[in-house]
Amino acid sequence: MAWRSVVTFLIAAAWADLAPAAVPDTFDTVIAPFFRTYCNRCHDGKVQKGEFRLDTLSRGFTLQAEAERWSEIRFRINSGEMPPKSEPQPKAEELAKIVEWTSTRLAEGEAARMAQRGPIAYYRLSREEYANTIQDLLGVHYDPMVPGALNEDPRWHGFERIGSKLTLSPSHVERYLKAAEEVVESAFPEQGNPFKKSVLDPTKGKERWLEERGLKGPVRALLWPNRRLVTTIFWNGSIEIDKPGAYRMRVRLSGVRPPGGRAPHLTLWNTQLRVSVYDADILAPEDEPITLEWTQSLSAGSYALWNNMPGFDEVGNTAGTGLNNRQNVFTNSRDVGHLNPVGLKLFDDNRVAIYPLLILDLVEWEGPLVSEEARRKREEAWPRNLAVSPPPMVKGTEKSKSPPPPPPTLEKEVARASLQRFASRAWRRPATDAELDRYVKVLESELSLGESPASAYRSALVGILTSKSFFYLKEGSLDEYRDQIDDWELASRLSYLLWGSMPDDALFAAAAEGKLRDPQVIRAQLARMLTDEKIERFTDAFPQQWLQLHRVGAVAPDRRLYPDYDTWLERSMVLETKAYFQAMLRENRSLREFLISDWTIVNERLARHYGLPVPGGPGFQKVKLRPEDHRGGLLTQASILSLTSDGSRHRPVHRGVWVSEAIIGRTPPPPPPNVDPLEPTPLNEPKATIRRQLEAHATHAVCAFCHRTIDPLGFAFDHFDAVGAWRTEERVDGGKGANPPVNASGVLSDGRAFDGPDEFKALLAADLDRFAEVFVGQLATFALRRVMTVDDAPRIKAIAEAARADGYPLRAILENFVTSDLFLQR
Repeated sequence: MAWRSVVTFLIAAAWADLAPAAVPDTFDTVIAPFFRTYCNRCHDGKVQKGEFRLDTLSRGFTLQAEAERWSEIRFRINSGEMPPKSEPQPKAEELAKIVEWTSTRLAEGEAARMAQRGPIAYYRLSREEYANTIQDLLGVHYDPMVPGALNEDPRWHGFERIGSKLTLSPSHVERYLKAAEEVVESAFPEQGNPFKKSVLDPTKGKERWLEERGLKGPVRALLWPNRRLVTTIFWNGSIEIDKPGAYRMRVRLSGVRPPGGRAPHLTLWNTQLRVSVYDADILAPEDEPITLEWTQSLSAGSYALWNNMPGFDEVGNTAGTGLNNRQNVFTNSRDVGHLNPVGLKLFDDNRVAIYPLLILDLVEWEGPLVSEEARRKREEAWPRNLAVSPPPMVKGTEKSKSPPPPPPTLEKEVARASLQRFASRAWRRPATDAELDRYVKVLESELSLGESPASAYRSALVGILTSKSFFYLKEGSLDEYRDQIDDWELASRLSYLLWGSMPDDALFAAAAEGKLRDPQVIRAQLARMLTDEKIERFTDAFPQQWLQLHRVGAVAPDRRLYPDYDTWLERSMVLETKAYFQAMLRENRSLREFLISDWTIVNERLARHYGLPVPGGPGFQKVKLRPEDHRGGLLTQASILSLTSDGSRHRPVHRGVWVSEAIIGRTPPPPPPNVDPLEPTPLNEPKATIRRQLEAHATHAVCAFCHRTIDPLGFAFDHFDAVGAWRTEERVDGGKGANPPVNASGVLSDGRAFDGPDEFKALLAADLDRFAEVFVGQLATFALRRVMTVDDAPRIKAIAEAARADGYPLRAILENFVTSDLFLQR
């Protein structure tokens, strides 16, 4: 019977030839009529709601700006946002035709848009990546935040590594040169090993004083709230770091807390940068001191130990001159009779502490320390027959009177081989002979001017570190146009995604073998890199930039309104969010738990702020949440709630904009100019919530369009004040009557209603597919150093969909991403 099918096909083909040709869909036949009927009266030459105009819209799709405009139109129509529900509604087939026509034209223009990209792309390292790379290259701690170090990086919606933003100016070049000289000097010092060990013992020198008063001692440093241990008459309490590097710190201490009160809090405070570099709640009782020991990288400068809690300025106790004078030495809380009677009253008549007190017994530090791995890297970069520095002179010995030994000769080929190894690691790909020649010439020129071999070689190293090949990531080639990155570029793209730094030996080896692009190889590398301690750079940097955590504390909360707010609470807010992300990755949890969960990670300070049971031990711990806690997921963490506030009150619009950008993936247009701000409630009128004021404000035509979409996203969190604490009524300054109750209900632009943050988060979690695509887009922006475009959307969707069947586990998202075309292409 097969011949019948053939005959049927031929007859159908003949009739098709005789039928009139279908009229092709065009802008004039499909788009223009739709715009005239449903859109132009709000988006034409007279009215442009949302600053969106259609009557001058380009009909082209080959330029990126044109494509993004059309993509925005498609999204608004496809999501049901446009036309608004109050306007005449098109039929489903009309909407389908608009979306189909737009999608077809966007796809047709993709090749032309991609062809506009140049053969090479350069991405400058952010200053954080620069410091990480220096650390991994030579084991040198370089702090880019020190005044006069590297320029601050501009941000784009929180991201600090967008290539188009990280431009290069003459001031950058000058500071890169200065930084390279400091780095080379730290790695290969001319003055020998700067290692030093220091001890601060409050008892030293006071033994006779104790004996005269019949006290057993030891003398202990007592720090009351907001008290820093700096230079004192009895004890020089400042910690001086002469050379930057890794230092081992030891502190023997204990604490006293008032009944039911908070534990004292130890902070190691950088007095130059005015930032905390180490924090710990001290739970050890007075008679059972503990020794904290840790190793960390420190910049040169002074550091102070601080009982970092709200101090006496907040509680009004300023009587007397304090303990810091010649008549006061503290030994223990049972022997306080020798304290100044007109000083600060720290204990009641029963010798019970009134405030959380920190007691320090001993402080030691030593460094800078150089790990074996760092020594190996430095040895590989330095010629084997060349001493790193001349032997140190020792005063008062025959050695100091002897002439120094003659400097060793520097063999050219040995020096060249060392420079080759160093340049190839620093530039993250093999250095060519032609490239290396210029640095060998620097070496020879310095020698000809009479410099020592070591000094001349340092100059060549400085030159390599100030090459654009070091502080730029290069992708592509002038010799050939490539759609994909090569293995060396892939190794850097992967390492700077996960470690914020250069590849290690294993990645370099995989790139050299040309096997890194193999999906199995890159998956194995990903699994290995996730277990390395450097993965903490990713769990720190990505949530910091994606969620815009740099804004936490940017506007200090009003201490009159929030007297319990302190710097440790502020740091704890950010640390909770980063620890939460770290746990999500470590435990391979579903993306859904970024939106809604029954757990979080808190310390004692944050638990008190949230009203949760206080954890039993020090540090951050995972805790179970109850429905009445109203927490869970990112959106109800205090870091997110405070960064969208202004220090005195919550700001629903700012919160709505943040949710729209970070969670829904849509950046609202900026507000129009000359819009009047919200006015305080007049004294002769009833107290009004910010929501009521916004609703009145949004009745203006110029404001209503955007507020209808943005405001509900912020209203959902009105139960939280400016510092993220739960409340049931809104405190209103001014006006008459009682404070009004909170109204956290709302209706989304698609018509879905909610009442409170829990129902709102449930609505977001119900559309997990959408959030997964947004998350992948944020990850891609971070990894690829550029803004995602309409041309990236299909690949982003495919990456997310590949993890859908398993419930979107975070590691699967990462694995799908690093093996995708999006990650492998330029």
